[in-house]
Amino acid sequence: MTSGLVYGGSHMAGRTTEALFQEMDRRLYGESPMGTLEAMNRLGQCPLAFQPGSSWAYGTSADVLGAVVEAVSGIRFGQFLQQELFEPLNMKDTGFWLPESIRGRLAKTYQDNGHGELTLYTGSHLGIVHQLDRDPAFESGGAGLASTIDDAAKFTTMLMNDGSLNGVRILRPRTVQYLTTATLTERQYKGFESWHTLSGFSYGNQMRIMTDSRKAGLIGSNGEYGWDGWLGPYFCNSPQDGLTFLFMTQRKDAGTLPITRKLRNIVFSAL
Repeated sequence: MTSGLVYGGSHMAGRTTEALFQEMDRRLYGESPMGTLEAMNRLGQCPLAFQPGSSWAYGTSADVLGAVVEAVSGIRFGQFLQQELFEPLNMKDTGFWLPESIRGRLAKTYQDNGHGELTLYTGSHLGIVHQLDRDPAFESGGAGLASTIDDAAKFTTMLMNDGSLNGVRILRPRTVQYLTTATLTERQYKGFESWHTLSGFSYGNQMRIMTDSRKAGLIGSNGEYGWDGWLGPYFCNSPQDGLTFLFMTQRKDAGTLPITRKLRNIVFSAL
C-alpha cells in the first residue's frame, strides 16, 4: 500500500480512481464487463496520490497484484488461486462466484437504513458482482471472494504452520516470515499512523501487524497479523499465543465492528 494508488478521496487520484470503479459497476451486467487486465491497465492511467514508496495509503495495490499474477502466469487470477491455493488446501467453498447448486448457502448482506435498523443490500461495489451468480470478468486482488469459516481456517492454519497443511507445502517458512513482518519505513509509517483504530500496529504485505501491544486498543501480542474486509470478515493469527481468531459477518461498510473487538478481547483475555 505504498504505491500511491488509492480507492477514492477528494484529490485528483481519488476522483479518477473512483470514476473508474463507477464505470466498472455500470458495465458489470452489460455485454462488455471490464476484465482484470483491462481494469488495471486503465488504473495505470490514473494519477497517483504520492510518489511510490514515499508514504502509505490503503488502496488498489492488491488489485494490481491480481493483474500481475494473470500476466505472469498466463491464466486468470481465479484459476491461479484455484490451482495454487484452494485445491491443494481442499478449500471447496472458496471462489469468485458460486454455482447454482450451492448459491443458496450465501449469507445475505445487510446495510444500515439510517434509522437504526438493517435492510438488505443488493448493490454492487468496486466492480464486484455482489450476488456471485456468474463468473466475473473482473477478479479482484483485494475483494470479492466468497468463503466459509472452515475454508478460511485451512488457509490461516497453513500460515500458522509456516506454509504447510496436512503434508502439503504452499509456502516456504521464510516466505511466511516475510509476509507477516512489518515492512514500513519511518517515512511510510507517517501515512499509516493516521489510522487511529490500528494504534500499536504497523503494516506489511497487505496485513496489519501488531508491533506494540501496549499502545493497541485491543488485547493481543506482538507479532499477531491479519486483515479485515468491507463487509466485516475479520482474521488474525497470533503465533506467540498459538491462536487464530476468525469472525465473519455480512454488513455493508462494516470494517472492524465493535462486536468484533469485544469478541476477540474475550478470547485473548482467556489465554
